[in-house]
Amino acid sequence: MKHFYTFLTKFATKRNISIGLFLIVLFNVILLPKFPELISAIEIDIKSILDLKFSYSTDVAYTLFENLGEQGRNAYKLSELFIDFPYAIIYGFTYAFIILTLFKINNLERFNIVSLTPFLISWFDILENTGIIVMLSKYPTKLNTICSLTSTFTSLKWIFAVITFVIVLTSLIYLIILKSKLRIKN
Repeated sequence: MKHFYTFLTKFATKRNISIGLFLIVLFNVILLPKFPELISAIEIDIKSILDLKFSYSTDVAYTLFENLGEQGRNAYKLSELFIDFPYAIIYGFTYAFIILTLFKINNLERFNIVSLTPFLISWFDILENTGIIVMLSKYPTKLNTICSLTSTFTSLKWIFAVITFVIVLTSLIYLIILKSKLRIKN
């Protein structure tokens, strides 16, 4: 674990954070919403994508798969493989770098274990993607257990996303308060 922290700390630079944030914006603005349109005549309604829901039932998942048609299912599968998998890794490292940098500035390095929280988002996102790909690959066979597990992974992904957001926001507020106190002292 110590080697992993050394690795993270070494690469938690403003440059890498900037590159990561640029890639996150690129994924969110261009690749995630547009990829299905580029490879298929079927447009996937972004609101119906399972990845963006907090949870879903087997009926909801398989109704979506049916409505997508074969081309839409293939587009969804390819976007999970070639867009969402790399995206999960990029945002996991970027948010970990942000937390490590904020903790260093705030003199809170003793809590660096918290910087692993974004990797929990990534982990559950990757498990979610895997479940969706398996369900799409086996369609029209309904995999109820896989769907339930995948929905749980989706929920856990969003729970850890909120926790990560709170950690970053709290660290930023702490930094602002710290800087304000320093200004008042001087």
